[in-house]
Amino acid sequence: MILLICEGRGVFTKKEFGQNEFLLPYEGELLEKEPDVDDTYIFEFTFKGKPFWVDASKEDGSFGRLLNDDHIHPNCRPKVMEIDEKPVICFFSLRPLSSNTELVYDYGPGNIYPWRGKVVTHYH
Repeated sequence: MILLICEGRGVFTKKEFGQNEFLLPYEGELLEKEPDVDDTYIFEFTFKGKPFWVDASKEDGSFGRLLNDDHIHPNCRPKVMEIDEKPVICFFSLRPLSSNTELVYDYGPGNIYPWRGKVVTHYH
């Protein structure tokens, strides 16, 4: 059964999900040292007081790396879970989701995301 599908560079539901339901993991290489590379697909987090990074820059067919940003109306959130004594980033729904809904989450605070800038048009 297909629960999620990637279309372009986004991930969409193919079934309904309830609130707080597990959606998918953010997969990649777990690092304990800050990577020295482009951070487009690097997820930084703290687990048991230690900093970690997941490098998902390799195209491996996983979908977590393809979730888009929406800092105003996110519909899912990441949560660090412990699986086999290792931290794993898992995404959960914030509210019920209908089929064909794009999964989006808040990438975090700051003005480092150029698409967050508002376009203002002045007519003279």
